[in-house]
Order: sequence, then C-alpha cells, then structure tokens
Amino acid sequence: MNALSTPTAPPATRTPAATNTPPAVRTSAARTAPAVTIPANTPPAVPTSAAAGTGPGAGQQPLFAPYTSLGDYTRAVAGGRGPLPVFTGPRTDLLDGIALAEEVYSGLRTPEPCDTGVVAGGPLPAALNALIRPLARHWVDDPHDLPDTGSVLLVGVYADLRADAVQHTLDAAHATGRPLSLLTGRDVHSLSWMAAKQYARVTPDAPVGVLSELDTAAPAPQADVWLGAADVHRLDVRQIALGQVWRRVLFHGNGKDDQLNLGQFTLCGASPAAAAPGMPGPRCAYGLGCTKPQDKLIPARGIRAAELVLANCFSGALAGHAMYDPKYLILLNALDGPAQTVVATLTACDGQRPENLAWLTATADAGSAAVAMNRQLHDINPYPAFVQAGLQSSGLGPSRPHSPADTHTRTADAFESSGPLNSLNSPGSSGSSGISGLSGPGTAGGAREGSADPHEDVPGDGTGNGIGNGEEGAAAPYPPLHRLGARLSGLLDSGLLGPDYPLRPRLRALADTVLRDAVRTVARSAPDAGPALAAIAAETKSLDLALAHRFAKHHDDPVLAFPTYFGERSTAGTPVALDTPCACGRPLRSYRRHGRVPAIADTVQTVCARCGDVANAHTGAVELRVKAPAEAAAGSTLHVVVEAVAPRDGTLNLGIVLPLYLDARVGPVLRRVDAVAGRRAHAEFTLDLAPRATPQAYYFCPFAVQDLGVSVSRVHFTVLPRP
Repeated sequence: MNALSTPTAPPATRTPAATNTPPAVRTSAARTAPAVTIPANTPPAVPTSAAAGTGPGAGQQPLFAPYTSLGDYTRAVAGGRGPLPVFTGPRTDLLDGIALAEEVYSGLRTPEPCDTGVVAGGPLPAALNALIRPLARHWVDDPHDLPDTGSVLLVGVYADLRADAVQHTLDAAHATGRPLSLLTGRDVHSLSWMAAKQYARVTPDAPVGVLSELDTAAPAPQADVWLGAADVHRLDVRQIALGQVWRRVLFHGNGKDDQLNLGQFTLCGASPAAAAPGMPGPRCAYGLGCTKPQDKLIPARGIRAAELVLANCFSGALAGHAMYDPKYLILLNALDGPAQTVVATLTACDGQRPENLAWLTATADAGSAAVAMNRQLHDINPYPAFVQAGLQSSGLGPSRPHSPADTHTRTADAFESSGPLNSLNSPGSSGSSGISGLSGPGTAGGAREGSADPHEDVPGDGTGNGIGNGEEGAAAPYPPLHRLGARLSGLLDSGLLGPDYPLRPRLRALADTVLRDAVRTVARSAPDAGPALAAIAAETKSLDLALAHRFAKHHDDPVLAFPTYFGERSTAGTPVALDTPCACGRPLRSYRRHGRVPAIADTVQTVCARCGDVANAHTGAVELRVKAPAEAAAGSTLHVVVEAVAPRDGTLNLGIVLPLYLDARVGPVLRRVDAVAGRRAHAEFTLDLAPRATPQAYYFCPFAVQDLGVSVSRVHFTVLPRP
C-alpha cells in the first residue's frame, strides 16, 4: 500500500474565497463573513472555536461552500476566510448533504485531534491535506509505523482503505482499547466533504435518539427520542427519522452492508449518483426494485445528524470485505450526508441493548463512541466490530444527569398523540439485531482451546469393570454421558425450546434415562453399564435423525437459533488463530463461549474478518468445511461439497437449510454418513436455483448432527441475473 507522509499545507497566500456557491446551499441575505483569527499551525481555512461563526440559524453566512473547480477550492483553502470549502467537483449529489448540514450545524469548532495519523493510497490534493493535517498531532508514512499508544486516524478514499491492509491496525487498536477513527469517503470529493464536516459544531439542544427494531425493553432516560421494537412496526419511522435534526441518533436492526431494517422501513444505502456498479448488487441493481415499498425507504444520506450509528451487521464493511458494489454501501451513503461521525460495523455483530446503552452514556472521555460499544460487546464478540468514521462528533459531550422528574424522553406515545413532526419539535411527555450473519465457509468448532472437559476424562477403575463416563476414546460406540447430558440440559432447561416442541417428550425421556444410568452402581458395573449405554446410544442416534429431518423441513426450527440464544447468555473466551484459512483465503479465529449458567451449553464460534462468524457449534461437535462457488446465475445449479470431521466414530446427519426468501431446492434433503473419528467425511449437495430467483446476495446453512451436538455454517453467495 502506498502511503503519504505528513500532509503539507499550501502556501498561506490569503486570496479571497471563490464565490461559486451553488443555489442548492441554503443562504441568507443578512449573512456576513465573520472575522477569523488564524492561530499558528492551523490551516488558513479553519477558524478556531474562539472565532467561530454561527450558522444559518443565527442569520450568518453558510458554514460550507462547495467548489467544482480544484483551483477555486485551493484558493478558498488558502484564503482563510469565509465558509468551510468542499471540493465537490462533478458530484452534484453532495450539494444535498451540504444543504442539510446547514441545518445540523450552527457554528465551527476546533476538533480534538488524534495522536497519530496516516494517509493510505495515492496523493491527495494539497489543499485537502491542509484541512486534514490538524486532525492528528503526528503523522507517519505507513500503518506499520504507528506507535503502540495513543489514538489513531486512518485517512484515505474508500478504495484505498483496503480491509486486508488495515486489519492488523484495527486488531491492534481493539486489543489495547485505543480509539481509532477513519476519515474516508467514496472518492476524493466525499473525503473533502468529510474533512470539512469535522470543523462544524452541532446546533444547540438537538435531541439524541434511538430507533431499534430489536430492543423490546423500556426506553432509556438518556435518550430524548426512543422507538422500540413495537414502535417501529406501528409508527411512520421515515417521517420521524428524516423530520428532525439530531445531535446523535442510533439505528438498530437486522441488515447487511446495503441496508438496515426497521420494521416495514429500511435505512437505504443506494447512491443516486455513484457510477454504474462493477460488482454484484442488491435486487435494485438489476431493475427489480427494493424488498420494501419505495415510500418506506429512508436514505442514510438524508439523516440530519452530527453523529449517526448504523448498528447492524456489515454496515461498515471496508473495501475488499463488502459483498456489494460501493454504489450500495450504507456507510458511504451516510458519509455523503450531513453526519460528521458515522459509527458502523466492520463485520458480523451481536450488538443489542447493552451496546445501545453504552453508546447513549458515552462521553468524550471514552475516546470514541465505537470504543465504548466495542468494550461492552467484548463478552460476546471479542473482536473489533464497531468502527468510527470521523473524529468525535460535536454531539458527544459530557454526560448530563437525568432523573424521572426532569427527563423528556419522547416515546411512541408522544408521536402517536400529536404526530411525529409536532412531537419532535417540542418536548413530549415522559414515557414509558436475530442470528448474526454467518458468512462464508469455514470450520465449525475448529479451535478446541479450553474445550477439554475434566468430566470427560474420568477413566474406569483400571480393572476393566465399568466404562467410567461412557467414553473410551474416538472409537467408543457410545456418546460421552457428561457431554450428552449437558446438551440435553441446554435443549430442555435453557428456554431455547418451547413447551410444545414436538421432540421435547423424547428428549426429556432420554435426559431422565441418562440421569438414572449415570449412578455409579450402573456406570461402574460392566454387566449393567453396557446395555444401559447401548440403549442411550440408540435413542440418541434416533433423535439425531429426527432433529436433522426437522432442520431440513423447517428453516426456523428453534434449535437452529442456538448460536444467538446461547451466545447472548455466555461469555466469550480469548480468540485463537486457526491453521486453516477461511474459504475466502483470510485467517480464521475461534473462541469458546462459556454459558453463564449451567443450563446454557458451551459453544464454539469461528470468525473471519471479511465473512463474519462462519461457523457455530456445540463444544466438541462435528467440524464442518464447505466448498461452493461464490456466484451462480438464476436457473442454474450450485454444487456444494460438505466435509465433516466427527469427534468419534458414528453416523453423521448432514443437510442444508435455505432461507425462506431464496427460491431454490436442495438435493438430497439429507445425507447420512458413517464417519471415522478424525477423518474427513464427504457429502455432496446441489442447490437448484429457480429461473425466477431474484438476483442478490443470499446464504445457505450446511449443518451436521451427532450425539445431539449441532454444527451450523452460513455460506454467503450471490445469485446473478439469468443469461
């Protein structure tokens, strides 16, 4: 990666700013340019906070001035007076964001710089470097030259901030809790716009909001506006989101790198101006419209906020890691809008209410909102999930005290009683993310670090009488009782399965049998233990098959929700690097999730920085690897090879689960394979894609069942238009 050394400011020749402000920027006839005092080491175009002007709300000149010509932009930067220059070039779409920003910001500020900055990629215009230079105290030439301490600023257009090149920097900052910010955009014009926004100060008294499709708990008093899971399904979320200037606002829901779902509504990443896509895109890329009605789309670039959080999986995937073309990436769309700070996710993320609250209560002392959220998330996702684009927002200040007597949290009741716009513009009354994306083939339960259970190593009495725990190595004909009992407890006593689950009576009967025959008078007596364990093994094998049949027929079987259900009730161990790479070629890391209470079975999750969590499994379950093409055309057949490594000899039940919205058929429905412990067993499947299958990104989930241990991988692929 080419890197640029310390940016150099252009000569400080004070030339008056060019006056080519387009009509799209809202102006006032009464505005006059404020006098600006330029302190030492500050670029001429950046006034200090002491001399900061005020925005349109105070009758002053515009805060931002767009320039189509690089020469005019350069002269404006060197001039040192007037609005903050933005090099828009031919990007007329940026004028919309500039116009909205005039409503978000009321003055200028001197942002707190990062300790060290580095510019990635080719040279940037000298005038743009002049605006970027004050955003870090010290500059280095390459990410590998970054010091071990202090906050970090990575600068570059989106295509130059390639994820594989900066992943080490992201990991190192996360491991030490160091704030790391990106300054980026889809091109140099978006980057110029992001740089200018860093010097703006949000309008006073703008509210803080949380809009969540997944949070079902009571509103938090730190939020001025709160919409929970029930609210987003009955209110006009679009009008609420777009009809207000926000100091800080967080959107929380399921989604991908192009969208964030909020009930019937979708926060959309499609750019109206970006070039025609060169990579796959969502269905709208092929002229098929959106999965949601057009009037339910909320353009991310239209959110009038100083700080915007996109709390869904893959919302901030960097170059080389995104599934879709940059034209559709929600992060880039948001950066084209008014927000000076956008917090998004690099990969799969299990962030929920704890992370929302961590964001709400974050102050400038945290270093960045992303640091506060990652710190809270570490017990379930021990890797850098959230990333911050932009420096600390001007909306992130010292926390203010709240009490039931003075809080003005505007909830759904306020919106419903007086209408979204009326409630948002006046104080209201005080009121009352599903399975993460598993993307890409990989190894399930690959790293067995810390997975050895002392109970499973209990030997017999050394005389050949009895068989201890029912485990005599990989070739033993019986499942280990302790592990089997733990899995039964997880299925029956954790709340994962409802009382009407069809297999519950058989599972309960097996659990009672295991508990009865675990008594030492049976387990330590060979004549009695053999028949008892054989009966347990036979029923376990039958239940394995019954579960596999249910998975093949019911994509929403609750057992398949174990990664999220158990994961939310577990704490993650330290990730361990695996020797086997992901199918995409990138490294894999695996960690064990320990149940917080005995009824929560331990699981193993394997993650790839690009593909997210590629595998989830019960501890000690079958390891899966999947081989399949990354793309297939509608009407064609996708060939899938599943390789399974069993922990002990026995029968494996293998299959594939498809999402409901994928128009395809799996053949065969199920395969049963006799496996030898430690050796790869192969099974082949076909996915016959319907001719009318909608072109977009999909996934399929290979699974394996043995000894009631379940392994599930999620493999992403793209359906292309039919030739």
